[in-house]
Amino acid sequence: MTMMTSKEALIKILVNEGVEYVFGIPGATEIVLLDALEKCPDIKYILGLNEIVCAGMAEGYARTSGKPGFLNLHTGPGVAAAMPMLLNAYNGGVPLVITAGQQDTRLLLHDPHLSGDLVGMARQVTKWSIEVLHAADIPVIMQRAFKLAMQHPTGPVFVSLPQNVLNQTLDFKYITNTPNFAKLRPDREAINHAVTILLESETPAIVVESGVARNNALAEVVKLAELIGARVYQPWMADVNFPVNHPQYLGDIDPGHPKTREILQPVDVLIGVGCPLFSQPMYLPEPIIARDTRVIQIDDDPWEIGKNFPVACGIQGHIKVSLAELVAALESRMPALAKEAAKARAKGIAREKAAIMAAFQKQSEAEKDTVPISVSRLIQDLKDVVTAGTIIVDDCWSSSGALRRMLDLKEPCSFLRARGGGSIGWGLPGALGARLGAPDKTVVAICGDGSAAWSMQSLWTAAHYNIPVTFIITANATYRQVKIMRRNILGGELNERHQGMELDEPIIDFCQLAHSMGVTGAKVTRPEKLKKALKTALASGKPRLVEVCLYD
Repeated sequence: MTMMTSKEALIKILVNEGVEYVFGIPGATEIVLLDALEKCPDIKYILGLNEIVCAGMAEGYARTSGKPGFLNLHTGPGVAAAMPMLLNAYNGGVPLVITAGQQDTRLLLHDPHLSGDLVGMARQVTKWSIEVLHAADIPVIMQRAFKLAMQHPTGPVFVSLPQNVLNQTLDFKYITNTPNFAKLRPDREAINHAVTILLESETPAIVVESGVARNNALAEVVKLAELIGARVYQPWMADVNFPVNHPQYLGDIDPGHPKTREILQPVDVLIGVGCPLFSQPMYLPEPIIARDTRVIQIDDDPWEIGKNFPVACGIQGHIKVSLAELVAALESRMPALAKEAAKARAKGIAREKAAIMAAFQKQSEAEKDTVPISVSRLIQDLKDVVTAGTIIVDDCWSSSGALRRMLDLKEPCSFLRARGGGSIGWGLPGALGARLGAPDKTVVAICGDGSAAWSMQSLWTAAHYNIPVTFIITANATYRQVKIMRRNILGGELNERHQGMELDEPIIDFCQLAHSMGVTGAKVTRPEKLKKALKTALASGKPRLVEVCLYD
């Protein structure tokens, strides 16, 4: 044991927990921590110019590195400003350890400047939220924070760090943290019951979401779909939870649209894997799932199972393990005739998928050379120039459907999007964090102009630390996704002008903004010049921006 200050003990804990980066923006209440951090060459501080940038980077890092992102915020205003990205991380089960400098505890009674109920604020968007009151509590609290962040269901945790406590001393020796053996097996009775239900099914369907990626269960869910001949849908694609070009994958369903009920009406058994059933953005008078459809729900979070719909069988456990055991049990009990019927279903689904893709490709070919540049042309040119293993970060909401349909997204962690339908603005900083978490990968961020405007300061951080990300901005000078939702609710045309939905007069010049922050940008208005601009940006080995004009 050795006597040292709390701030010194905290840094030793971070080093031993494998922290490489602290993402943050400092204020007076972070000076004590930064003083200790400056003496630690093993951890690099990554400065963002606002809290959305910092929190977005921490999430991107966590999702590609497989380790908790470490985020340091500036007391009350810092926690409040980071809320949109913290909500993304919380809803998406992203492991973050979040700290914020708190005022001296001897001042809190007097409502000091910028202070607040940090624990209460953070509690809404974290698994656990606490304030350190005594130096001796630092080891227990910080190691518990790292353990909880990675314990299934994973997610963010928050620790408030009062300045006087960080300067107190304690007798400290690092003890290795609790190993996290999170692959909990499902109940055997639940597996057997699910097998019985599936053997009686004639029209099964699978709905997947981010629980598949969080549990590294891509191969297992594909095997299940192929074994039972199921259609596969996804309410919100934020990771590669099923290979996009797989012949049984039929893409998006919108749980807020009446058409989804029609799509799911023929389904006799619906299997939900790592997804909420359902998070509806709009109220519908009739339930999405038909009353006679039997539901099997597989999740590592017991809260999700049967939350919105009664389920015929709930399987709680590590999703990868649960799927593997379900597949093994099915294979041992599935008659030959049932296997043949599943293969026949799969062939029928494949024909349906092929017809859908042929129609889409025909449309894409027709708009290949149009001016302004079409989204499909942009995505096709991008597909032609990126190399295998590239990570695509998606924050281009109204263009996202074409992006996800056209790119060959089949590898884990090759596609990242805000989980759970989260806040816009994540793409630019999320891509920086993703690159730091996967330094051997090429990272391309595709962001709408509305999303990019939220977090343009990310480009300064990219230039300051020379983080080689290619940023593509799909500039249509409007909040087009809002217009799409307006059309769904009220009708009308997408080219109509509406209050609060236009980003013109003046149109934002993203290349000029990029230049002011040290990033070279290229504006592309003609389709024949697009591929060269993308190649140049990717080959530069530096942060680069390509602004693609989708407006006249």
